[in-house]
Amino acid sequence: MEPGRQRVLVAAVGTLEWERAGGPGLTLPQRFALLGNAAVVVAATLVGRIAWRLRPSGRPPTVDLARWAPPDSSIARHAEQLLREVASPQVVNHSFRAYYFSAVAYELSGAKEPMDREGLYVAALMHDVSLAKPRPQGVHCFTVAAASEARRLMASAGWDEGRQDKVALAVVANLNVRVPLRVFGAEAHYFTVGGMVEVLAQEWKVSPGNLAEILGRYPRTGYLADILGHVAREAQLDPGGRFACLGPIFPGVVRRARFDGE
Repeated sequence: MEPGRQRVLVAAVGTLEWERAGGPGLTLPQRFALLGNAAVVVAATLVGRIAWRLRPSGRPPTVDLARWAPPDSSIARHAEQLLREVASPQVVNHSFRAYYFSAVAYELSGAKEPMDREGLYVAALMHDVSLAKPRPQGVHCFTVAAASEARRLMASAGWDEGRQDKVALAVVANLNVRVPLRVFGAEAHYFTVGGMVEVLAQEWKVSPGNLAEILGRYPRTGYLADILGHVAREAQLDPGGRFACLGPIFPGVVRRARFDGE
């Protein structure tokens, strides 16, 4: 290294270090990685949809969603109250659907890793609360602002730093597309998997009964237009961010992502 020259360390996108840095814009290698991961997910979704059309009976077993009812706790109630105060009805329903699809993904995986159910619930309800709100100076990505809101609730509830970090990580990593379990932990990984089921309408990953129950409670009426409006706004506010990087890929895929019967 040249004398007097400092090496700049770039935090991996969607990590706690990246969150602490305010969610800075993506570097060129990070952009290529995100686009590559997105291409893999889109291709896998296309293949999955074709396979399901050819064999529609091959759906997974039903999960007892009663086991994943919203936690009866002060923080859970405060998270829902905050979400409903700042978000559109479409984002509110999206957040609940993402929670339940994540729960289904975790149950069906047979994972031995423990899941913080209350933490997953807080992450799901808080992950989009900052889409329609001004963000603090120095905060680039809305997920960082959302994680900060979640941390405020968790600190008030007396949660320790380690538990707060797991929830914050689930929030800021959510747009990474690929969130490995061993790297990010159960909450972040399964929240991303469930989010993909929701956003990309991967109905072959959910039993017909579970899908009907979730969509019946939290319908997707008006969701596509609403979320695409938020995405376009975020891309303008954070031109170096993940939504801006995904460009026309995300809107183009989401417009075609509909569950059967929608």
